[in-house]
Amino acid sequence: MALAGEPVRVKCALFYSYIRTNYSMAQSTGLRLMWYKNKGDFEEPIIFSEGRINKDEDSIWFHTAEVQDSGFYTCVLRNSTYCMKVSMSLTVAENELGLCYNSTIRYLEKSEITRTKECKPKLWRSVVVQKENTLLIEDVQEEDSGNYTCELKFEGKLIRRTTEL
Repeated sequence: MALAGEPVRVKCALFYSYIRTNYSMAQSTGLRLMWYKNKGDFEEPIIFSEGRINKDEDSIWFHTAEVQDSGFYTCVLRNSTYCMKVSMSLTVAENELGLCYNSTIRYLEKSEITRTKECKPKLWRSVVVQKENTLLIEDVQEEDSGNYTCELKFEGKLIRRTTEL
């Protein structure tokens, strides 16, 4: 499951479960990897351009996922004599009302969260509580005003949000 507005990657499961090769080896032997999105009774080829969705070796990257991206994605590895395909499901959820996240999403990948004030690391006062997805200032003072940035790094990608207090 992914969250609308955030980046998400769909990996071709062929390379991780079904065959004993990687994308580079498959490509060097003349196999082509093609992607399709299931549209009811048929599969529509995905046309990759320099837009919101890109192909990156054995994966599709949605730079900003949208709810309508939800569905089944099929990767097909083929040449003139060989064809193997598998489908993977993607669900994109909206934020919960009044929140900047959806509590049903579970993050399985290792990630790193960094919080800064005015783009600099900050030694937080004892009344500033940092939790997994929250920065809580219990006793707000004038010196707390400024720009706060939260960065989430995972799999070489970076999501950054800045808010002003």
